[in-house]
Parts: sequence; structure tokens; C-alpha cells
Amino acid sequence: MITKLKCVYRKITQKSRLEEYRQILTAAIGQGYRVMTLREWVELGFPRDKIFLLRHDVDIDARGAGRMYEIEKELHVRATYYFRHITMRPALMKRMLSDGFEVGLHYETLATFIRESRLETKEQLSEDIYTICRTRLTREIACFREEIGEMQSICSHGSKWNRKLDVSNCLLADEKFREENGILFETYDPELLDNISTYISDSSLNHNHAWRYGKSPLQAIENGDAVILLLTHPGHWNYDFCSNIRKLWLSFVDPN
Repeated sequence: MITKLKCVYRKITQKSRLEEYRQILTAAIGQGYRVMTLREWVELGFPRDKIFLLRHDVDIDARGAGRMYEIEKELHVRATYYFRHITMRPALMKRMLSDGFEVGLHYETLATFIRESRLETKEQLSEDIYTICRTRLTREIACFREEIGEMQSICSHGSKWNRKLDVSNCLLADEKFREENGILFETYDPELLDNISTYISDSSLNHNHAWRYGKSPLQAIENGDAVILLLTHPGHWNYDFCSNIRKLWLSFVDPN
């Protein structure tokens, strides 16, 4: 019980890390990296001459996404943002698009079906279920484009339901599906991942904000790694008392 209370206290009192994010971008720019969206990189044919890719998965904190976007604009760089349904903010997302940023859907279609159907094992999944989920995802993509605007890529969200059955949402977005829905790429496409030299992800306060997959961004920049992808989650950077309380509440009520 004491450990849980300490964890809650840390989450409520955590200070903003946005200045650290600014310093990472400044370091990349200073070392001659081209900072760009995933879509820009793919459309250029996966160049490998000091590329710094910015991907944000907006899981719970749209306000934090807005603050990171403002930092990027100040530094004249652009990023890719993927929004879940619960974090979509049309006005913000349309501003991002108008400024040349990339926005897309952080989809959780299969996970939602698993939760709603109360599936317990991977063996309960079938091709019929995948077909149902692909139809749902097609509608989600169409609604996104109608409400927000252009979208050329999508990104699978990993929820507890995916982990429970050891299955990813991204298996819905196979090559045929992407062609039928005008999707240029899914962020976990092997071709895309194979062209990334250094893949780095942040982590939550529960993991002391440690960098995942071996290196910190500053280490990769100092090493001169050819293509660095930095995956961040705004909720791991944007901290103030009100935001902290809101995120703590969402962590209890978010079904996925």
C-alpha cells in the first residue's frame, strides 16, 4: 500500500520535462541532422544521411502534444503525431496539418473488439474476426479524414488487451488493406523499420523515464547514427499539477 501511495505521489508532483525535449531537438539540429516526419522520409525513399525522425504517440495527453508541437514550430522542425480516438483534438490536429506536420490514427481496433467480445485466448481469434475489424478500421480511417483531413499513415496502439492475447492491432493493416484505403505505410512495416539505424523510445515515470532499446537520443546524436527515430509519448513529458491529476484519473478510466 505504501509503495502505491509513493507512486501516486510521484505522479502528482512530477515536474515538466519539456525543456529536456527542446534540448534534444537543439542537439540534433546543431549536429546537422535533418529533422522530419515519417511521411517525408518515406516519400524521399528512406534517405540515410543524418536523419532524425520524430514520432509522437498521443495516448492520453493531447495538451502535451500541443506543447511539444509549439516547441517544434519554434525550432522550425516538423513531426508525426498519432492520436487515439480519446485524444483527438480536431482544432489542434488541423493546425498541425496546416503547418506541414503529419497526423494519423493511433488505432486500437482489434484490441477494442477483444475487450468488447471478452475474448480470453488468441485461439478465439479467426479470419472472420479480422475481416470484421478491418471493416471497422476502414470506417475509422474514413471518419478521420472527413473530420480532420489528409492522412497517409497509421500506427498501431499497444493496449493491455493486445498483450493479454499476444496479438498486435497492426496485423489488420496488411499490404492489401493499405492499398485499398490509401495508406502509404504503417509504422511497424518491416521495410520502414529495417531502414532505421537507431530506434529509441521514451518510457513512463513508472520506469523512471528510462530510454528503451539501448541508447539515449543524445548518445545516438553524438555517435552520428545515420537514421534515428525518436518515439515519444507526450504524457511522459508534459507535467504540471492539473495535467498530472488528469492523467492519473485517465489511467484508471481508460478501457484500453
